[in-house]
Amino acid sequence: MREILIVPNDRPPGLDPGPAPMLEWIEIRRLVVDDTYQRELKPKNWTAIRSIAADFKWSRFSPVFCAPIEGGRFAIIDGQHRTHAAAICGFEKVPCQIVQMSVQEQAEAFSAVNGKVTKVTSWQILKAAVAAGEPWAQQADGAARDAGAKLVTSTPSYKDRKAGCIYSPNQFRKIVETYSREKVTAALRVILAAEGYRDVAEIWDGPVLCPLLEALCEAPEILKKADAHTVLEDFDIWKSIEDIQAETKRRIRLALPYSSKKLQLKNVLLSHFDTKAGAA
Repeated sequence: MREILIVPNDRPPGLDPGPAPMLEWIEIRRLVVDDTYQRELKPKNWTAIRSIAADFKWSRFSPVFCAPIEGGRFAIIDGQHRTHAAAICGFEKVPCQIVQMSVQEQAEAFSAVNGKVTKVTSWQILKAAVAAGEPWAQQADGAARDAGAKLVTSTPSYKDRKAGCIYSPNQFRKIVETYSREKVTAALRVILAAEGYRDVAEIWDGPVLCPLLEALCEAPEILKKADAHTVLEDFDIWKSIEDIQAETKRRIRLALPYSSKKLQLKNVLLSHFDTKAGAA
């Protein structure tokens, strides 16, 4: 647990916080949206709203930020998505943080609240999901741990990255969901057994590790081999990456179509695996 950091003598000069907010449960029918500054609800917004409603919990509902207006109503500054979700769920009231503001101040507040957001990183989401015991996080974390690797919940600088650590949580999650926890664990074990792979930090960067994992998961005949790690040791991955980069540049220069570098690496690996499987 961390306490709130209080910095002495660090109060901003000329601070004017305005009226203190009030907290109150307000009927949804009294909440309105001012289209002069609020965003329009498009199909993707309604998708997000229905997603909130489908898994609605008050423990995830922060108070709606609003301002009193004429007629006993309140203009929503922040929170129209979760308010719509609450309405879909049949709730009549939502908790609100109410601040006295003019229409201009409402627009300024909307801009400030939505423009000065500290983005939550994928590592922070993973850390919270692991702590909460969310199934997807448990599967991804377990797939790494079972193999002797580590799915990290923070991102160090490149010079501090280590072999055996997985730094691409979103991509790794998709791989586990696509191929199964067991296959991904088996693929990681092959990589951790291969010389030149298990001890090289650059191998564990997402653009290299992810196509490597996908290729191994799509080559079950390789995963079954007791000496599967030797198949990787016979593959010059850095030469292949150099060739892919050169070919991609050539195609861009000639305005020719090209696949992503990760897909090209995966296909080159699969071709190598096919050759090795056919020679067995």
